Amino acid sequence: MTPTKRRPRALTLIVLVVAAMVGAGHIAATLAFTGPSTPIKTSLQPELNRYFLGPLDQGWNLFAPGPYSQDEYLVVRGCTSSPEVCAEGSDAGAEFTEWHNVTAEEMESLSGNIFANRETRQSKAIVGRLWGAMSDLNDDLRQEVAQPAVLGEPPFGVDVYSADAAESIPDGELSDVRLYQRLEDSAVGFASLYALSEWGGVSMVEIQLVRGAVPDFSERHNPPEEKAENRMYIGWRDAQTFDEDTMEVWK
Repeated sequence: MTPTKRRPRALTLIVLVVAAMVGAGHIAATLAFTGPSTPIKTSLQPELNRYFLGPLDQGWNLFAPGPYSQDEYLVVRGCTSSPEVCAEGSDAGAEFTEWHNVTAEEMESLSGNIFANRETRQSKAIVGRLWGAMSDLNDDLRQEVAQPAVLGEPPFGVDVYSADAAESIPDGELSDVRLYQRLEDSAVGFASLYALSEWGGVSMVEIQLVRGAVPDFSERHNPPEEKAENRMYIGWRDAQTFDEDTMEVWK
């Protein structure tokens, strides 16, 4: 066999070995991401989230959701002053936007549109997942969530993926806190991108999650003027920043 013929076979073998290693790595990461909570998974969780979920937590599901039994809304506002002024509040001259019901704005494009895509349901998907994660927190932790966490301060006073978090947060609650924090980061990122397009950017965002009962079918033509609503609050958070490619996709 001549050297010329050996080279293509060697190159093919190298490509196959590299492809096998990449495939094995992806399968291993998938098993770790979908598997039960373990110390190894906990240590790898930030990297696994970045690999599978991206900056806004895609939230893919294998099966279609059930029919909606309640309306869910993401409501946001922002602070357009500098971070330091925003942190001091209105007494220091901070300027705030009005509250915007982002989900209601998205729903307007759905009316009569049988070809509506995921773009018109982003905020609704965020609320559905974040509401459940917030509900799993105890009352004290939900009160912490409702407080401002700005100028680099983490919402729970500690990086929830750090060793310090394992000491300050009970083991039975740490996994719930980490899941909530991941979904809150997604909501804050979404609100930051919305603020960029709506107000040209803000220093901080504040979020409300709203759930209201869907009127009975018998009342569909004459719904009550005031629907029963439940609200959960996420206090002021630093607006997130994204690279140019992400912002171009958003626009």
